[in-house]
Amino acid sequence: MTRLASAIRRPVAWWTIAALVLGTFIGYSALGRGAPAVAFQQAGHWVYNATLGAVFRVDGGGKNVDAEVRGVQAEAGSQVVQGATNGYVVRSDGVIVFGKSNLTVKNSVRIGIPEEPIGIEAQSGPYLVYRQHGQVVRLGDQLQTITVGSVVSSAVATADGALWLRDSDHFCKLAPASTTLACELPAQGKDAGALLSVSGKPAFANLSKRTLTPLSGEEAGHAVPLDVSGALPTTSVVAQSDVNGRIPILAGQRLLLVDAAGAKPAESINLPPGRYDAVAAAGASVAVVDTDKRVVRTFAADGKALHTHDLGKKKGDRKGGPRLTAGQDGRLYIDDETGQVVTVVDGDGSVSEVDVNGDDKPVSPSATKPTPTPNPTTPTPSSTPTSTPSTPTHRPILPRVQVTIGKPRTTETVLPPHPTEHRPKRTEPTRPTPPPPTKPTKPTPKPTRKPVPPPAAPGAPGAVTAKPGSGKATVTWTAARANGAAISAYKVSFRVAPGTYVVGLPASGTATVSGSSRSHSFSQLLNGGGYIFTVQAINSVGSGPAVDSKVISINGAADPPGPPTKVAAAAKPDGSVAVSWSTPNAADYTLSGYTVLGSDGTKLQVPTYQTTATFNPPKGKGVSYQVTATNSAGTSVRSAASRTVYPYGPAVAPRVTAKPGKGSLTVNWTVPNLNGGQLVHYVVSVTGQADRTVTTTSTRYTGLAAVGVTITVEAITRERNNSSSPTATGTAGSTMATPTAGAPALPPASAPAGAVRRTARRRKDR
Repeated sequence: MTRLASAIRRPVAWWTIAALVLGTFIGYSALGRGAPAVAFQQAGHWVYNATLGAVFRVDGGGKNVDAEVRGVQAEAGSQVVQGATNGYVVRSDGVIVFGKSNLTVKNSVRIGIPEEPIGIEAQSGPYLVYRQHGQVVRLGDQLQTITVGSVVSSAVATADGALWLRDSDHFCKLAPASTTLACELPAQGKDAGALLSVSGKPAFANLSKRTLTPLSGEEAGHAVPLDVSGALPTTSVVAQSDVNGRIPILAGQRLLLVDAAGAKPAESINLPPGRYDAVAAAGASVAVVDTDKRVVRTFAADGKALHTHDLGKKKGDRKGGPRLTAGQDGRLYIDDETGQVVTVVDGDGSVSEVDVNGDDKPVSPSATKPTPTPNPTTPTPSSTPTSTPSTPTHRPILPRVQVTIGKPRTTETVLPPHPTEHRPKRTEPTRPTPPPPTKPTKPTPKPTRKPVPPPAAPGAPGAVTAKPGSGKATVTWTAARANGAAISAYKVSFRVAPGTYVVGLPASGTATVSGSSRSHSFSQLLNGGGYIFTVQAINSVGSGPAVDSKVISINGAADPPGPPTKVAAAAKPDGSVAVSWSTPNAADYTLSGYTVLGSDGTKLQVPTYQTTATFNPPKGKGVSYQVTATNSAGTSVRSAASRTVYPYGPAVAPRVTAKPGKGSLTVNWTVPNLNGGQLVHYVVSVTGQADRTVTTTSTRYTGLAAVGVTITVEAITRERNNSSSPTATGTAGSTMATPTAGAPALPPASAPAGAVRRTARRRKDR
């Protein structure tokens, strides 16, 4: 017992070390068994506040804001997604990248797809899914773009980190760290439905057929009927994950909780009148959002109503109303239109609000105004010697100091003194103040000052933007935080935006201005071109983070772009024509699209991210193609024409006839419609005989037995005047025929003369 008591009285560090060792052992053991998916999940939720121009992290567990990144310029309502080390503010033209550890803006990247994407956080992501353009962007240290090839109707991330997509006729899987889509599972493009995660695995809820199909391997699993009574509109909204084995579905004014195994009837909850267009699962509860009345309602997995919460009046002009996001920490987050209020739905269905106003949060070095440290307050004597300092509006620079005062043992909290003030003397309220001495016995010590942190590189400039003119632009910014060393200069630069090309003018440039400057002008810029401007602060310690502006289009009288080059056309055996081209060599501007013009009068508009097009012109008639490019200033001249191609398809079946002979067949056929192609040869097949390649319209077979045979003839064609084009096999024409029996053989010479005469007579008759 004595040893135990002695161990308990040892310093707390001993216990701390033991806990750390034990925790390390448990951690390695968990890794040895394979860490669960939750180990990779990102905690919290990031939101962009357009009013403050800052990004905030909302701690869903603590119901507070615990981090802030300033100097972020984006549209109101911009969504924010996070990866392992970085966060990404999704603007209309790209993303702003910020570090989650140092809370600073790193850079901005232009994507240039004119569509608001779906942001999906996953172990291998995050991802931006551009549904209408069929593009997926994986965010990370390097942005990766994966082309789907058609419109994406739905997308979902599963527990293994894979991203699943549904295109026009397939279910596609994008494995973690892969850039290749595996589209092995066929899908019925006409069926309405949505992808979702059931127990962490992919599945497809088919609203047209009322079934749930698991997706894995090379074949889809067995479709389970959804036991739903009443109407199930094909416009119903399906949650992206189940809750305790039930799939939440918004079917008009009903919330359905459908058993994923199909063993139990669905729970049906009639909702109050409203417009419900968002549903999601959190823990053991479900939340639905009424965007008309701006109300969130939560329900248990068995359909029991839990909570109803008013989201408040609409703020801002972002379309679509409040944004509902399923966090990886098992909570739901609802952002209002400006990011000033985030509503948190916990796994038990309880609802809380978090104000996002920038007060009392750790901020990025890009914050431009330091907050003064409040003066400490003098403890007020009372029966219990304690004191309570006034609460600062912002977190102080140095931590609070715990000071122990004599007996009885009491503790008071003292804030660090202001740099210009002396540290106040401590008072002991329980002791009488002694009379002042008649003369000082010791010299008064010099006041101690708060230690000054060492200088650091400056923070990020704020509000970087540019005002364009004719062939020029003026860049402006707000001051960066000095961080203990005066800002000596700003480095200002420009570069052309992706999709803009310049000829005879600089594509980039840099200037260094004084630390007191807040603007700089660049000339020799291309009218109509897109540019990105960057500002970076410099002090004696080093350079701070660089901040990009959004893409700025330079004003002025622009010229149309040059024509596309390398226009080519190729006729295919299925009757189609594929046209391809290259972007203009001297394109000076961001293009808005292409137009493909056929010599037969056809015309097709093509978006900028495509450089191919497919046509189905009449067969046999020569056609060539030209392409023009368009920008805001107009349309280019036509490109050089492609070669003339002659569309062709498989020939129709010839009409086949056969004339039997003695042990022979004479096969004839008509010349078929070659469907625009040029004849290469015919392939003739007879039962029991080798195929023949024939260029005429007849052939003869001999030495055949008197049995019925089947005869087929196919025409093989290719493009006219193009011997290297692929061949097309036409439809086969066929007939049946039976050769007649051959003449009897002569008897041997030793046979009687009468027998020889009779045989010769029979042969003659035949």
